[in-house]
Amino acid sequence: MADKESQTPKVEPLDKKNPCQVTYYIEQQAFQGTSTHFNERGILVNCPQPAPLNTKVRLALQFPGLKNIIELQGEVVWTNIHGPAETLSPRGMGVRFSNIDRDMERLLAELASQFDTQASIFSCYYS
Repeated sequence: MADKESQTPKVEPLDKKNPCQVTYYIEQQAFQGTSTHFNERGILVNCPQPAPLNTKVRLALQFPGLKNIIELQGEVVWTNIHGPAETLSPRGMGVRFSNIDRDMERLLAELASQFDTQASIFSCYYS
């Protein structure tokens, strides 16, 4: 019987120059965004059309250099629909992940540790 560790996908070094491409679905409609700030609990999505607070969304995350798309579900816990695309209060939304298992948490934590060392300062937008 294979050991649990060997079943967890190995993460190759990511291309940190490019952001994670995010497709988010509200009901059946798809929207696009990007992210460089995430952890195992949530993600800050930079996008022109953020969803309203408390909206349930389905996410498809495509990381540069990673073959497989990561699909997750979450809830919008922060949104900025009016402001410009700035660093302090970026236009977009914070999504807290829901119903993720420990293997996915570990994978996201490993990706986050490779992708952006400043992600923790933005975690207030999705925690």
